[in-house]
Amino acid sequence: MFDPEFPLTGETIVFTGSNQPEEAVELVEKFGGKTLYYPLIETSVRQSQLPDFERYDWLIFTSGNSAEAFCQLHLATHAKIAAVGEKTAEVLEQHGYKVSFMPSVYSADVFVKEFPAVAGEANCLFIKGSLARNTIASMPMKVDEWIIYETTFKIENAEKLKALDGVTVIFASPSAVSAYREAGGDWSGIRVAAIGHVTENAIRQEGGTVDFIPEKYTYTEIINEIVKGSF
Repeated sequence: MFDPEFPLTGETIVFTGSNQPEEAVELVEKFGGKTLYYPLIETSVRQSQLPDFERYDWLIFTSGNSAEAFCQLHLATHAKIAAVGEKTAEVLEQHGYKVSFMPSVYSADVFVKEFPAVAGEANCLFIKGSLARNTIASMPMKVDEWIIYETTFKIENAEKLKALDGVTVIFASPSAVSAYREAGGDWSGIRVAAIGHVTENAIRQEGGTVDFIPEKYTYTEIINEIVKGSF
């Protein structure tokens, strides 16, 4: 019998990002569900020569991974900080960096529409992972790129994931989608959740259907969307 206090009873939610979102895991358990964690990508900081940060007016971060890698360097900078997403901004601010700009929607596609009006002709440095898309570089201003970490697929986890049935799988990046498909994963027998319309588009391009996507691109919001779908 359905229990509205525990709407996820009997449900299993699978997280696939490079870091397990503890707050979202606790939320699933609060609603009576179970969780699995099969990270489909992993990251490692690239050992490379540092850019001359004094040349830049803005530093741009579009993921928590790039923010975390940057913060490990403990660098002082006069540049302003732009971040896509609450978690990305949170990482930076926890390490003493002030975030001066975030887009109205936590998406690189929206960022490139809104940021030029703020930055003008400023010199910008996009600090990114090796598989990040080139959306940021499409802005009508000078944007240099610095790869701060490498992203690799965890195919062994993708193999485990594709063997599951009757679960809800949360994809948080196009890279995770690519890893799943490279292992031969298909979309039958699972419900699919996407964080961000770029990830949603990646799933659709691979023949999948997205069952859940939140208006606000965070893990807690995707869990709330899944809960709504349980009623």
